[in-house]
Amino acid sequence: MENYLSTQEDTSNYNSYYLNLSCNDYEVPSSRDFLNSLGVFGTIFVSIGAILATATIGLTLEACSRLIYQVESKNYKTNCVFVLSVYPVASTCSLIALAIPRAQLLTEAVTQISLTISMYRLYLLLIDIGRRKVTGAPPMLLRVGPCCCWPCLPFPSIQLNEANLSWLQIIVMQFPIVQGIVYVIFLIMHLENPVIYGKYNVCLQPISISSILLALYGLNITFMSLKDINPELRLRLKATVTQMVLLFSKLQLAIIRALPAVGLFPCNPPITPQIYANFTYNALMLIEMLLLCYAARHLYTEQRLDKDPASAVPEEHRLKTELKSTNIVSHNNNNGVQLTVGVTNMGFQ
Repeated sequence: MENYLSTQEDTSNYNSYYLNLSCNDYEVPSSRDFLNSLGVFGTIFVSIGAILATATIGLTLEACSRLIYQVESKNYKTNCVFVLSVYPVASTCSLIALAIPRAQLLTEAVTQISLTISMYRLYLLLIDIGRRKVTGAPPMLLRVGPCCCWPCLPFPSIQLNEANLSWLQIIVMQFPIVQGIVYVIFLIMHLENPVIYGKYNVCLQPISISSILLALYGLNITFMSLKDINPELRLRLKATVTQMVLLFSKLQLAIIRALPAVGLFPCNPPITPQIYANFTYNALMLIEMLLLCYAARHLYTEQRLDKDPASAVPEEHRLKTELKSTNIVSHNNNNGVQLTVGVTNMGFQ
């Protein structure tokens, strides 16, 4: 009896040790082991994710094709394409991470770098379309989020002139630079040893968070200062649909990755609770990017697409066509005058 009990205790200790060893967060299964462990459930989810990512890419391509026929400048169209490109990039990266767990950090880096470039292009777009009806330098509203929560801060009254715009551009432009450097360091740490990345990535998080808050502050100053001048362009909504990508990709990720600590996700080796958390995050991102892409497509293509398909021609092409038609009519009229003069002269002779 004692031997039986001791054997059971040893077996229990062995199983506990084995489970703890198998659920090490630094142990990431291969794609084949991951999908085999999930079975039919994993195959269905990856298939649905592929459909959602394809739909997001299709919506983006359709929106970009409609932007081509807008009577706008080349800079406007280029900025819009860069802003809209963040949704298919984030959706595709989430699909890859959903099927290949070891690509999680790389896909996060690509998503964040694409998002930072998109937000900088959004700033350029807001400046472009927000100042079209400006006759003078509007006031620059500095009491906006996230600094609006500090009422004791002294906010001076300044104008949105060229000098202040240069500082505002630096505040937003640092976002892709800083985030790019941070994620390159993260990737190098992870390639060297995942344990090093897991322990020391928190050291760079204050720099990353400060960069995000600065960029959000610069964008909020921009559209809050210009939204009353040109309200029909709905600058605030255009900025919101892009900022939501940042909210879902950073804050949502932090919340979901904290859930394994409370025991919400199970341990089913070789799938650890952290892998379940990443799977949940990527599945949510696929749905959210499709919804945000649909909203952005509506905002960037409404009221600026010509209702008459025949008139939906870029401005430069339309001017060239009108000039060519004018030259033809003028040439025909000149020929008619010459012919009339010639006939008249023949009559006098």
